[in-house]
Amino acid sequence: MKELLFIGILMFCPVSIIWGQAGIQQYAGTAMPYPVVKDSSVISQDGMVPFYMNHLGRHGARFPTSGKALSKVKGILIAAQQENRLTTAGVSLLSTLQHLSEAFEGKWGNLSVVGELEQQGIAGRMIEHYPQLFSDSAEIEAIATYVPRCIHSMDAFLACMTQYNSSLRIQRSEGRQYNDILRFFDLNKSYVEYKEKGDWLPIYENFVRKKIAPAPIMKNFFLESGQETDQEAEEFVMALFSIAAILPDTGDLTNLDGLFTINEWADYWQTQNLRQYMSKSSAPVGKMLPVVIAWPLLAEFIHSTNEVIDGKSDIRANFRFAHAETVIPFVALMGIEKTDVQVSIADSVFRYWKDYEISPMAANVQWVFYHDKDREIWVKILLNEREATLPISTSRFPYYQWKTVCTYLNERIEMAKEVLLKREKLKVVSSYTQH
Repeated sequence: MKELLFIGILMFCPVSIIWGQAGIQQYAGTAMPYPVVKDSSVISQDGMVPFYMNHLGRHGARFPTSGKALSKVKGILIAAQQENRLTTAGVSLLSTLQHLSEAFEGKWGNLSVVGELEQQGIAGRMIEHYPQLFSDSAEIEAIATYVPRCIHSMDAFLACMTQYNSSLRIQRSEGRQYNDILRFFDLNKSYVEYKEKGDWLPIYENFVRKKIAPAPIMKNFFLESGQETDQEAEEFVMALFSIAAILPDTGDLTNLDGLFTINEWADYWQTQNLRQYMSKSSAPVGKMLPVVIAWPLLAEFIHSTNEVIDGKSDIRANFRFAHAETVIPFVALMGIEKTDVQVSIADSVFRYWKDYEISPMAANVQWVFYHDKDREIWVKILLNEREATLPISTSRFPYYQWKTVCTYLNERIEMAKEVLLKREKLKVVSSYTQH
């Protein structure tokens, strides 16, 4: 009976999400729908028995967080329409954007059906791979930030699990009380200042001007080019790119991929990839500030793991649902797959660091713990359901001895604390000298 029910779950929780995958794909960057999972990772070998999972997930695919980009593009198009300056393509685009504005009204930032299916697909594969963890009346715990799309993601994920096993004992909660571990990017004043007006911004803005040529795109929609200022043209094009990139996440069948050439898409992605790298990861300009603020979450992962290992907790899985701003620095602080690489040349970042590999919609990090036949404890790290490397040695990849990993991760936490302490001392000295 349970096998039949599970087949039904996999139909309800599809293995692949295909919205938009044939079009812009990775050029949507962190707006990319969760990639199709074509193969399963190694579940166990050499007597490895899973006993616990620690998990962080980003919310699933969503609607645009606001109507700002749509309003920006529509405003310029409407002004040109009143002056009879729109091409046929421009008139068509305006009509399409008006449709989207109406379709998205009241849904800004919400999880879409695509996002629900992404979360259910991840949960379904998790049950398929690790049935031992979710059998009988297993106890699991799930938390989410206060943001509705994160709460909705958690509930979609858990609904798939309870459909498989209604006897699971689930503790779920959400709220601002988890800000310190799931929204640390809002709490550190130095980071907030860096994000809003740090030294990375001029680098990014210069890169955008270098990569994005508005004129060829503007000519598609306006009979007389040059009526808009350079800034208006740049804002128009960047906003239009962002609208096209997010559309596959919404479930709306409108497709704007063809508005740009593949080279234009690639250039746009490079600008957004650089922005993500410098504002959320290990770019030299940030001096690791965007990364080290994630240490409370890493410490909480270690603590919850050790509670289970030491017999102080019977929980078989911990699930957390948050944001790209949570996942990207967390992954870099761990050093997964060299995601903490430091690249100084803006033009070279895309070769070594790719945002869509780290944090597409519904991105996730899984720590899966095993006992071997000698009762030694091993951990396998998965990034977006694919086995990932850590910068430490192991004789049994994809498994790492937990005691070695724990030592390494605690060293990363101490490094993070030292970076933050040093920064605070410099701020005090700077404030003193200014007075």
